[in-house]
Amino acid sequence: MLGFASKPPKLVDLTFIVELEDAVVEGDIHPRDLDELTKFRKHASKLPFEYTVAHEYRYPGIFVGLSIELRTTHGLRSPELRLSDIPGVVSVSPVYELPLSDPDLPELPSIDNPFRSYANPPAMPKIVPKADGDLSSALEMAGVDKLHQLGVKGKGIKIGIVDTGVDYRHPALGRGFGPGFKVAGGWSWLTDNGTAFEHDNPLTTCYGGGHGTHVTGIVGMDPLLDGDMTLNVSGVAPEATVYMYRVFDCSTNGGSTDRIMAAMLRAQADGVDIISMSLGIQESWQDGKDPLTKVVSRLADAGVAVIVSQGNAGSRSKYDPQLYRTSTPAELPSIISVGSIANKKFPLVYTAADSRGATISYASLWPIEFPDGLEVYLIDDGCSGTSKWDDAVTLLENQGKLNTTIIAFPITNNCRDSGARGCCSRQNVPYIMGLYTNMSDPYDIAYEIPSSGSVGDGSVQYISVIFSDSTTVLTNMNVTGAEKYRLYFNDTSYSSPYQVVGGKMDYYSAFGPLYLNYNLKPQISAPGGEILSTWPLGEQGYYSLLSGTSMAAPFLSGCYALVKSQFPDLSVKEILSLLQSTSEPTKWVYNDTITAGTFQQGSGMVNAYKAITYQSRVSPGQLLVTDNTRTTYGAVNITIMNTSNSTKRYFLSHEGASYSEPNPPNNPIFSQENQLPIYGSAEFESPNVEIPAGESIVVPFKILPPISGIKPERLPVFGGFIKVTSEGEEFSVPYSGPPYSLYNARYIHVLNTSTSVQPQISYKLQDGWTINKGMLEVNSSILYRSLIGRDQFTRGYRIDLVPANISIIPDFYGYDPAEEYEYRPSNTTPPISVFESPSYGTLVNSTDLLSPSTFNWPQGTGVKATLPNATEYSPGPGDYRWLVSVLRWGGDLDKLEDHETWLSAVIRFVDGPASKSL
Repeated sequence: MLGFASKPPKLVDLTFIVELEDAVVEGDIHPRDLDELTKFRKHASKLPFEYTVAHEYRYPGIFVGLSIELRTTHGLRSPELRLSDIPGVVSVSPVYELPLSDPDLPELPSIDNPFRSYANPPAMPKIVPKADGDLSSALEMAGVDKLHQLGVKGKGIKIGIVDTGVDYRHPALGRGFGPGFKVAGGWSWLTDNGTAFEHDNPLTTCYGGGHGTHVTGIVGMDPLLDGDMTLNVSGVAPEATVYMYRVFDCSTNGGSTDRIMAAMLRAQADGVDIISMSLGIQESWQDGKDPLTKVVSRLADAGVAVIVSQGNAGSRSKYDPQLYRTSTPAELPSIISVGSIANKKFPLVYTAADSRGATISYASLWPIEFPDGLEVYLIDDGCSGTSKWDDAVTLLENQGKLNTTIIAFPITNNCRDSGARGCCSRQNVPYIMGLYTNMSDPYDIAYEIPSSGSVGDGSVQYISVIFSDSTTVLTNMNVTGAEKYRLYFNDTSYSSPYQVVGGKMDYYSAFGPLYLNYNLKPQISAPGGEILSTWPLGEQGYYSLLSGTSMAAPFLSGCYALVKSQFPDLSVKEILSLLQSTSEPTKWVYNDTITAGTFQQGSGMVNAYKAITYQSRVSPGQLLVTDNTRTTYGAVNITIMNTSNSTKRYFLSHEGASYSEPNPPNNPIFSQENQLPIYGSAEFESPNVEIPAGESIVVPFKILPPISGIKPERLPVFGGFIKVTSEGEEFSVPYSGPPYSLYNARYIHVLNTSTSVQPQISYKLQDGWTINKGMLEVNSSILYRSLIGRDQFTRGYRIDLVPANISIIPDFYGYDPAEEYEYRPSNTTPPISVFESPSYGTLVNSTDLLSPSTFNWPQGTGVKATLPNATEYSPGPGDYRWLVSVLRWGGDLDKLEDHETWLSAVIRFVDGPASKSL
């Protein structure tokens, strides 16, 4: 099974987006969009069903139309067809749900109170950094800190965020809303509980809707430097102006495609330069005609960058096949999709002392303050259900120890911090501690905590302890005795330790590339793992640590804003290219000798400082390597522009990145790693070029596939980087593609061993199933079956019943062509032709997209064929063969040379008994 999303997404029942004609007509008295909406309503009133309008789209040049919900169809089938018949209707499309999806975002329905909020929040706790406390590591990873030092902070750029709303009361977000504030505008389409209600205030104070506050902070929060405000952490573009468009409620529901589209269109009307969306679904429905596809494309053409999270469908296992997992809408060609890289440092780690004098480090948003010491109560399995938590709470409550005990449970590969969310079905506990045990994977060594307020009703304080300190806790607890063991919390200063996986791709960040066309998704990556940012105000609030491509998207949006502020005349495509080519490729987390696949990281870690300060430009930002023609593969080019004041020499080189297969051998027991050191190479006409100041040059070259190790039948993907260096500047242009010519690959699965042969046609004769390798004599009662496999995708697959003396020379024979026998012609004249040769009809004739497959089909009795009018018949006695033809990728259905063919042995059809085989 290939690792891509194929099942349909969830439909919003009886709800449709109707696109109307959008044409400006000179001399019109009324705006064209108003005229079209009026005409639609007039015609729709005559339809045999009623509807309500959810959204109207009055944006000439981008999108004109409306979304409607049918109240009832009165049993009418396919009401969208009736809507399509209305004059002026361009398309009618169903509406789908698009959720937020981050691994650290709470599963809100299971939380006691996702609506928890504070009208009068308590004061923010006071904390101070230790010598190694560093909250700027994510900014440093992307060169943003250097730009801030230069005064480049995104001034003059407007960023629209489509999310859950924002708690703009936050001191780091300006404490207000409207013109003159950081959050200057926006809109909301619903209330906290999901009721549809449009208004101009996107304020969200509930913890369940904290996602929008978090991504807003990543984009542009201000550092808090004074008094009680102790977190000196900045957003990427703190001088940019933010517009928030609320499309999700406190339970993160409500994100339908028509509502998201309304938010995007309103953002464009508000004049934003960037739309940042941290949402998506692993399932796909896009066909290029969906209105969301059109809107995104037209926004990009209008100069608005739409930046979206790649999705969190990645796996913790390095053995799982992971290709083709890009979410929707990140998969859309005009969208900039962003992968997630782990923060080099975990921002907030505090220390406690135990009864034996050991220092125990723990991760938490805010420190526990309990200098008298907490007892530790250990639950052996925190994910076995609520009963163990309830039993522990009851015991501690009866002993009068509930408020002076921290309940601990082991974190394992199968029991993450989410297990603690079963803690509080009966009563909240004050403190919970996750102890990491038996961690063998580098991702498991890192600290990990759930989002603020996600445990219990939001007041429970959760901390995590990594493996080394967990071992100390368990060992000392065993020596001292559980009744006497204590942890003393009297330190409110934090460290920011380096993470083992810091600077590498996060495990959950979904792999691309785009299914079937191999274009890179994600196009670029940014810090997204363990990102500290703003959160709704309240207990266990103010800030939160979240991980996900949802965090990487606003980070990249901020970087885009910084570049846009310095180069306001560049197009969306030009800024993306600038960001991609100056990014830094990362190594694979499991093997530092391997550069992570471009299908995982895109161009790598964004570096906004290089994008702005480099004195050259290299474009495009990514390359697709595949067939150029039927005989040419891998011919590409880049353009190098020297924007400096002097002549520069540029040196070209190649860096291979890992290779991967969507379906490794031994499936489903994956014993092959999903990233392998199998590299292509580059062939340059010259390894260097000289370019005068202010001029550019196109550099053509070839990317060659790996010379060994590839297996085209496994549909692998490879990639790498074209490196361009000059005077201390280094550019990297990523590429991806199939490591073989799709057109010239083998399409028919051919096997010839002592135990099996493929393709094959078998007839069930008296002594059992017999594979026809020369000639079989059969009659109308004899069963046949076939095994004809395909190793590649195709859009043309047919099996023709043809005269046995057909003159076509196939690519593969199902018999020995040197053997001769006496041909018996049929009395029936072939009624159709295939590739200008006679044919009696087809057994299979498909022009749909077919995936590689091997199975027993077609099957039946005797000798039969189907005519174009669907008539099935037998042409009568005579000698026949099957001609199998599979269309090569990019080929022409009408050209024999664009197909791979196989010709079967002779099937001699007779009346009466059949007994001969040759």
